[in-house]
Amino acid sequence: MPWKASAPFRRSVRPFGGDGERVIGRGLGEEGSNRMHASILKYFVSVARSGSIRKASEELHVASSAVSRQIKKLEDELGIALFERLSNGLRLTVAGENVLRHARVTLENFELLRSDLGALQGKKTGRVQMSCLDSLAIQFLPDMVNAFHRIHPGVSFHIHTAGHGNISSLVAEGDVDMGLTFDLARPDDTEMLFRVPMPLMAFVGRDHPLAKLREVSLAECAQYDLLLQLDTQPIRSLIEIELSVFERTGRPFVLSNSQMMLKPFILSGQGVAFFTPIGFLAEIRSGDLVAIPLSGSRLQNLHVGILVQRRRQRTHAAEAVIEFVGAELQRFSDQIMESIHP
Repeated sequence: MPWKASAPFRRSVRPFGGDGERVIGRGLGEEGSNRMHASILKYFVSVARSGSIRKASEELHVASSAVSRQIKKLEDELGIALFERLSNGLRLTVAGENVLRHARVTLENFELLRSDLGALQGKKTGRVQMSCLDSLAIQFLPDMVNAFHRIHPGVSFHIHTAGHGNISSLVAEGDVDMGLTFDLARPDDTEMLFRVPMPLMAFVGRDHPLAKLREVSLAECAQYDLLLQLDTQPIRSLIEIELSVFERTGRPFVLSNSQMMLKPFILSGQGVAFFTPIGFLAEIRSGDLVAIPLSGSRLQNLHVGILVQRRRQRTHAAEAVIEFVGAELQRFSDQIMESIHP
């Protein structure tokens, strides 16, 4: 009987430095004495993505001075400047763009290798990186991560909240394994998985004058103070476009980039906000918040799903998380629909 591996590799990992690819770190000194470590590459990729030492240090949870030293060390070892130092931040040089491509491949290959070695032991291991809408980080993702961790304790998560545009860019550039966002315009080399309905609705407190209506138009909402979330393009721009049809921009009362900041104002009846029900399921069920369908608006036909890069090789852990999140997203969507359409 021929030998058969109990847990074969699902893929062939691209070799480090094979067939014309130079391994970053080789040739930088005596037999790997100056070989770059994964942490240095992570620092470099983070700075390249954010364009700022300070922002990278916040993302990495290390001191700015430590990040700056590693970037300087990397430039010294390679003998060339990787960033232009500008008054408003850092910008990659041509050499830096080349190093970034190699760094991403090296880090991706390392994660794939760790994943396959864990699979040989029957385990899901490694780190899964995702970017998501702010509202998903309130209840859905914490519950999902806890549930997944009980099944696969060897998997860790790096979760970044952002607006749809930034999420799409992070996915397209390969900086995250997946994005949880709206099914709207996106880069050609990405695709949407596990799409579920998630309409944009008007949210008011239980004692607000609009709370008793079965549906409401944007023109009616514009008669009251508005609570608008920043950094939610293109959602906010679509709202403003539709409001402009009625030659009215509304009265913005509070603008914030945080849904949690706006929630108390909604609960107290001080204005109208526009969100999907994702971050408000508990308040909808308790009756403290009222979600009102928007009549005559294309925003009521929005969907949310998992955005991925088409050609990206994903680790076993990332594949498992995608499957798990898809099932949980469908379940969560069903709960929301039951709550807003009892």
